[in-house]
Amino acid sequence: MLQGFWCSDVSAAAAAVLRDCPKDARRCISIADDVLENRFVFRDHWEMERTYEPVQFGPDESDIDWAHIPRADAEWLYAMNRHTSFVNLGKAWQYTHDRRYAEKWARLIEDWIDRVPLTAESEGNTWRSLEAGLRCEYWLRSIKLVGDSGVLTEPLWNKIKDCLLRHGEYLTGKWGEFQKISNWGVLQDHGLFLLGVLFRRQEWQTLALGRLDQNLHRSVMGDGSQWEQSPMYHCEVLHNAADVLLIARQNGIEVPRRFEQNVHKMFRALAAWVKPNGCLPCQSDSDDADARDILAMGALMFQDDVLRTAAGSKPLEENYWDFGADCAARLAQLPEAQDACASDALPDSGNYMLRTARTPQAAYLRFHCGSMGGGHGHADQLHVDAGCLGEDFLIDTGRYTYVDCPQRLELKRPSAHNTTRVDEMDFSPCADTWAYVSQAVPIKLPFRFTPTADLVCGGHLGYSKQGVAVFRRVVWLKKLCAAVIFDEFFADEKTPHCYEQYFHFGAGSVCMEGRTVRWKGKQARAALHCLSDAQCSLSKGAYSTDYNRLEEGDVLTVRRQDKGFVSLVAVLDLAAEDALCVRLVPVERTDGQPLTIPAQAVRLQRGNERMVVLERHGDMPTPVGLLCADGFSGHGRTVVFSDEMPEGIVLDW
Repeated sequence: MLQGFWCSDVSAAAAAVLRDCPKDARRCISIADDVLENRFVFRDHWEMERTYEPVQFGPDESDIDWAHIPRADAEWLYAMNRHTSFVNLGKAWQYTHDRRYAEKWARLIEDWIDRVPLTAESEGNTWRSLEAGLRCEYWLRSIKLVGDSGVLTEPLWNKIKDCLLRHGEYLTGKWGEFQKISNWGVLQDHGLFLLGVLFRRQEWQTLALGRLDQNLHRSVMGDGSQWEQSPMYHCEVLHNAADVLLIARQNGIEVPRRFEQNVHKMFRALAAWVKPNGCLPCQSDSDDADARDILAMGALMFQDDVLRTAAGSKPLEENYWDFGADCAARLAQLPEAQDACASDALPDSGNYMLRTARTPQAAYLRFHCGSMGGGHGHADQLHVDAGCLGEDFLIDTGRYTYVDCPQRLELKRPSAHNTTRVDEMDFSPCADTWAYVSQAVPIKLPFRFTPTADLVCGGHLGYSKQGVAVFRRVVWLKKLCAAVIFDEFFADEKTPHCYEQYFHFGAGSVCMEGRTVRWKGKQARAALHCLSDAQCSLSKGAYSTDYNRLEEGDVLTVRRQDKGFVSLVAVLDLAAEDALCVRLVPVERTDGQPLTIPAQAVRLQRGNERMVVLERHGDMPTPVGLLCADGFSGHGRTVVFSDEMPEGIVLDW
C-alpha cells in the first residue's frame, strides 16, 4: 500500500531494524504497549516536546480525552494530536506481527475521526494547522505500516481519505505572514504536499511547493542555518523539507531548483552545527538529540561525502523506514570527506564549531555571536560550550518547558549560559516565554582557522546605556587541546562596574582548587583555569537536556568590580589527564618604551609543548614597536607563538 512513499518493502525494513537497531525497536514496542492500555507518553526520537509522566485514560477508546491538558502544558495536547502513537503501533505490528497493535491503530484513528471534528474552537488546539500538517505524514506512515495487517477495511479507508481531504482543504487556507518564514509554514505545507501526491491533486502539489520554496528562501541563511537559531527546529524544518524532496523524487515530480539547493545547504549547516558525537547542542529551544539519522538522509539523497562523514557509517532506525533495508550498505559505500580543517563556521547565523579533529571523540568548542532567532532564541550572545570524548564539559542549559513560568524565563537568561553580564543586569531581558523586553545587538567580528590555532570573536551592544562595550575572543589551540578566552569590557575610568562570567558544567563531578575547577565525567577529564584577579564561587543551577526533564549541575561564577578597561581571562583544558600548566606572563615592548595600551599573554605548557597567546586589547601604540612575552616577540592583535613557531602566527591584525 501507498507505493511511492518511503521504503518499498516495510517487512524487510522492519527485519533490518530488529537486526541493526534492536534498542530502537524495543523502545517503539514499549511505547506501543502503553498505547494498548490507553496510556500515553511521548518519547520518540524526534518528539518535539517529550514527556516522562504517562497519562492514563480508561479502558475504552471513548475514555480518551483528545483535548486533555495535563499540568497546564498545552504541548501535551499538541503531541497527543500529532499521532506519533499511530506510527509506533504500526512499527510494533511490523516488528512483532501481533495483531493487537494493528487493531488498536484502527480503533484509535476511527475514534479520533469520529470525535475530533474541525471547528473554530479546535483550530486552536487539536486542529492547529501545525498538528494538521504533521498528522498527514504520521497517518500516511502508519497506514503504510499496517497495510498488510488486514485491519484497513474499505469503510475505514474511505473514512480516513475523507478526513485527509478535509485536512488538505484546511491547509490550503492556512497561509499568512507567520507561515511565510516560521517553521510552521514548512511543517504545514509538507503535509499538504503529501496529500497532493496521495490524491494526485496537482494544484495542492504546486501550491505546497511554491510556498515551501518561498519559506526556505526567506528563512534559510546563506550559510544554511534556519533563522530561528535552534538546531532542533532546524532539524524539524529540514526533515519536512527533505521528505518533500524525497517523495517528489520517488514520484517523478519536479521541484524548484532553489528549494533543492536550500535543502542541501541546511544539511551541510547541520553537519557543521552538531557536536562530534552527532548530537545537537541544547542551543535555544533544543534538546540533546542524535541527529545522525538526518545527516545520513542527506548523505544518501545528495551522495555527499561531508554529510557521510558527519553521519558515520551506521544508519539509525528512521533511515531504514525512509530508504529500505539496504540503506546501511548504501551509506557505507559513500566515501568520507578528506577535509583539511576540522572546524566549521556558520558566519551568517554567528555559530562556530571548533574541533581538534573530525572524529566522534574529538574535543570541541562551540561559540555563538549572532541574531537571537525570535521566540525560540535564548539570550546567549558570546556563549561557549565545550566537550571531549563524547561528553559535555561546558553546557547550554536548554529549555525544559514552554509554560510561562519562572523556570522557563531563568533558562533563557544570560546567567543560564556560559557568557558574561555587567552590573547584574541582563543584556537581553525576558518579557515572557516567547518575547524579550529588548535584544542586544550582536557585533560579528572576523574569524580565522589555521592548522595550528583558530580564532573566533564577537561582541554586543547590550550594555551601551551603561557605557560598557563587551567583547569575547576565543583562541583554540588544537595541539594542546585547549582554549583561551579573553572577555573584554571597555568602560570609562570614572564609573565602577561589576563584571560576571558564568560557566555551567555538564554531568559529572566538580571540585575547585583555588581559581581552577576540575571536572570529571564518565571517561573524560577537563579543567577550567581562571587567570584573572577575581572572586570565584561554585553553586548549583538547573539544566535540561530534554523537554520536561530538569536536572541540577554545577555553576562557576567569576566576579570582578573595577573601573576602566577590564579583561577576564580563562583557559579551558580539554585533555586534563595530561597536566596543562597555565599562567599569565608579562607583556612588554621590545624597544623598552612603556606599554600604553592593555595587553595580556597566556603561557600554556603540556609536557615539552609550550605555546604563548598574546592578546593586544587595542590598536598598536605609537611610535610603532613590537610586543614581547615569554621570550617571543611579534606584531598583531592576536598572535600565537610556540617553540616550533617562534615568529608566531597572527590570527587577527
